Amino acid sequence: MLNNRLGLIGFLAIFNLPLCLYYSTFFAPAFDKSPWFVLVTYALAAIGHFCLYFLIGTFILILLPSLFKKKSSLLFVLWCVIVLTLMQIVLAVDAHVFSLYRFHLNYAMLDLFFNAQGQVISFSSDTTFSILLEVVAIIVYCALALGLAAFCAIKGFHSKKFVITCVIFYVIANLIHAYAFPNGILTLTEIQNRLPLYKPLTMNSTLIKLGIISREDLANAKISVSKDGLFAYPKAPLAYNGTKEDLNVLYIYIDALRGDMLTQEIMPNTWALSRDEAFIFRDHQSSSNSTRGGIFGAFYGLPPSYWQVALSSGIPSSTVKAVLDNNYRLGVFTSATVTKPEFNKTVFAGVENLRVSSSGENIFERDAQCISDFEKFVKEDKTKRFFSFIFLDNVHSAAVPEDAPKPFEPSLKMVNHLELDENTDPTPYFNLYKNAVYFADSNIKKILDFLVTEDLMKNTVIIISSDHGEEFNDNKDNYWGHNSNFTQAQMHIPLVVKWPGMGGGNISRRTTAYDLTATILPRIFGVSNPLSDFTIGQDLFTGKREPYYLAGSYLENAVIEEDRIVLIDSVGMLKFLDNHYQPSEDTTRDAHLLEAIATFGEYLKKD
Repeated sequence: MLNNRLGLIGFLAIFNLPLCLYYSTFFAPAFDKSPWFVLVTYALAAIGHFCLYFLIGTFILILLPSLFKKKSSLLFVLWCVIVLTLMQIVLAVDAHVFSLYRFHLNYAMLDLFFNAQGQVISFSSDTTFSILLEVVAIIVYCALALGLAAFCAIKGFHSKKFVITCVIFYVIANLIHAYAFPNGILTLTEIQNRLPLYKPLTMNSTLIKLGIISREDLANAKISVSKDGLFAYPKAPLAYNGTKEDLNVLYIYIDALRGDMLTQEIMPNTWALSRDEAFIFRDHQSSSNSTRGGIFGAFYGLPPSYWQVALSSGIPSSTVKAVLDNNYRLGVFTSATVTKPEFNKTVFAGVENLRVSSSGENIFERDAQCISDFEKFVKEDKTKRFFSFIFLDNVHSAAVPEDAPKPFEPSLKMVNHLELDENTDPTPYFNLYKNAVYFADSNIKKILDFLVTEDLMKNTVIIISSDHGEEFNDNKDNYWGHNSNFTQAQMHIPLVVKWPGMGGGNISRRTTAYDLTATILPRIFGVSNPLSDFTIGQDLFTGKREPYYLAGSYLENAVIEEDRIVLIDSVGMLKFLDNHYQPSEDTTRDAHLLEAIATFGEYLKKD
């Protein structure tokens, strides 16, 4: 009996492997651009990895429970189908997530997906139907796989040779990685970032003993980002010299707004403001390709790599600290909740009576409530200056009310994310997005009109920007949305600044989200510290163009140069790409790259 059940487990791995390998193509390196040895190694790793995935999973969830049953029952068969289906669905979800965003399914993303209001993904009816159809197909496949596996086990067929072959493939792939890791063969080592839960061996000590590599080779193979220590931020307590401007400050952010949307046709109201004694920054860059990192960088003035230590420390952003120290009224009006991501425990940590979310049945109602609540907030007390942050969400979901103008055609009514691939014509989807931006611009007009009515334009600094951009397969690499790469489609964001008494103009020099902190704190609040105490940014109006800027996502950090993007993964390995996200021939590790990477640890206390 035990032999039959062990045989069943082996055959379950065999018959579930084809579907696993189908999903493995979602993670695979580009077939037409990768060296043959990379593709072979990936195939060996995928076959071995997913065979072990089902061997271990079914051993724990199917074989062990079966030992307590003398014979099979319909209930046990149903349990087996459920286990197989859930294992395949987890893989399928991870595959689709990776295909769209280039990161794996993780707790943080699941938390956002299930708890955030309009923050991650809004599924259309077409997308929902496609998901349901795929789930049904997986259920049918798993039921057939169980039937075939049971038939083979009952007939006494053997699965050992096949399973052993898969394990050998896995060992070979691990040995290849063990050699590639210390030698910096990034095309091979980056396979570990593609396959979910794949943690191949690193045999550094053994390879050194065998003389295959030296300690010098190992030392030069990677540059690690320090994760040690606690948050040393600001480096010194904020000091105020009294030289400041007596002005309100209003941040208006549109989630997922690309930098190239700021045109007269797409955003006529914001465009008109930019021509009326305001500054428009033509080359403004976010600190991230995600909401979490984009808002973090704008308020802290630091790269998103500091998110976790900021979250653990409870230290608020220097922007909010200066607001409260100067007895400004702080008003936060976000369509999506500020608890996922945990801005309430980072950017706005310690703020009393923080408005954490908006009510409403849809994005449009929540955005409208943000504006309405902001107006009430301003009217409540006009004797004190205010600092407000309005964060609107409809563009993030490319959502447009049915009765709203839609000047850009042809346009989709909704988008099915599962149908997007490298051959999809982006125009209808992009037009839907532009129509959403056009609608968001009308919301900006409502805010500006209110400021005019309340006679606040003359004493309020208005900053219009975004957390990150949005990609529509701009580089023909099948990247859509955000969270997935550091190209201009996802990093370039608009910035319009109307500052009473300063005039206006076009600024073509590259600026970053970090520069907001470096500008607002000294000019508005009179902070006298050196900028390096609380930000890596520069004054928007007097700063100089640096040869690089820093960015981060949920899983990676990046040094973005003029003609190169240097990725730094979670273990400190470097990957060199050009501005189109293709491998760069320039793998130089020069002084400014070391300086840039050192910044990721500059605000950590060293024990």
